[in-house]
Amino acid sequence: MTRQVDSLPTEVTVLTDVNILAIGLTDDHPAHDEVYPWIADALDGPNVLLLFDYYPLRAQYIMTRQFGVEPVDARNAVQSLVQSPARIISATDATILDAYEISAEKNHDVYDSFLLSLARSYDADYLLTTDTDFAELCETEEVMYRNPIPADKRDVLTFER
Repeated sequence: MTRQVDSLPTEVTVLTDVNILAIGLTDDHPAHDEVYPWIADALDGPNVLLLFDYYPLRAQYIMTRQFGVEPVDARNAVQSLVQSPARIISATDATILDAYEISAEKNHDVYDSFLLSLARSYDADYLLTTDTDFAELCETEEVMYRNPIPADKRDVLTFER
């Protein structure tokens, strides 16, 4: 593992994108060691993991269709995550409208803007995503953007068995 768990921030709230969840739940994914400490520290440590309600379903799909995880294994991993101390969160009409306002104001993709809107709505300290275009999107925001996968390893995001 390239990142030390004790170097992660503590007592923070972490919102992830769906790819972070899928990678973190797939033990043999090449980027697992970079991603999992963020999830583990939120499940077993002092941090809070925020899960958008649709992401467990989509993470299971990604795990089985893109990463080749057996359906039973993917389902068990996702169910364990949902039963963990992670907080399941939902979008409101205000969150969705805010996403469109962010998108227009920052001239950015509405889906990425939606993640930022969720982060704002739930006062997330960190927004963890595999996307690289969040640095500019979050530049003037209170939430800190992190991509835990080093730039020279990001080609593993297309991992398929």
